[in-house]
Amino acid sequence: MKKEHTLYLIPTPLGKEKENHTLPEYTLSTARRLSTFIVEKPQTAVSFLKWINHPLPDFKITFRVLNKKTPDHEVLSLLRLLEEGDVGLMSEAGLPAVADPGSGFISLVHEQGYQVVPLTGPSSIFLALMASGLNGQQFSFHGYLSLNEKERISELRFMEDFSLRSGHTQIFIETPHRSSMLASLLIELLSPATRLCIATNLTLPGEQITSMRISEWRETGLPDLQKQPSIFLFSAG
Repeated sequence: MKKEHTLYLIPTPLGKEKENHTLPEYTLSTARRLSTFIVEKPQTAVSFLKWINHPLPDFKITFRVLNKKTPDHEVLSLLRLLEEGDVGLMSEAGLPAVADPGSGFISLVHEQGYQVVPLTGPSSIFLALMASGLNGQQFSFHGYLSLNEKERISELRFMEDFSLRSGHTQIFIETPHRSSMLASLLIELLSPATRLCIATNLTLPGEQITSMRISEWRETGLPDLQKQPSIFLFSAG
């Protein structure tokens, strides 16, 4: 039997937008009626709530932090918030718990019998897949690759071999300040026939989505990806 209160999963824009182009009104209206939020960074959450014209001042809103460093006992303590009312779990950018902290807490919420309601918003992963021209029926998302160069090369070779055998699109991300280094490695390492898509600044000014074979990338060269949020996708064969 479901308990009375609900955890709402609240997406946020993928970057700074002057006007709202990515969040439906139902998502915004739900966020505006909540007064308790679980967030990665309170400062970012306050900025987002001001941007959507939340009716309460920030000092009347409860913020609790949940990030990759939050110890297990603190994650468990967040359940108490749902005893008092509805709660919003807010992403830093995009969808909560997708390449983002939160899945462990959501699992606990289900175990305790509370309802979990995902709200609609932008996902850089799926927007990039939609626009890539690569296989959208079968794909694998790998998050961040290893920081160790030898391990990273091994991962990419394994992924390309698996994609060649299965037809699955391979998707991964990198922090903006390392995007250029990763793109250069992909151009150097992957087979000429492999199709690579690089999607940058999705939904934002300067959005750029380019999808072509490695042989073509080697001829045209890479765009400037320095400090640009990007998604990388490839399919071999």
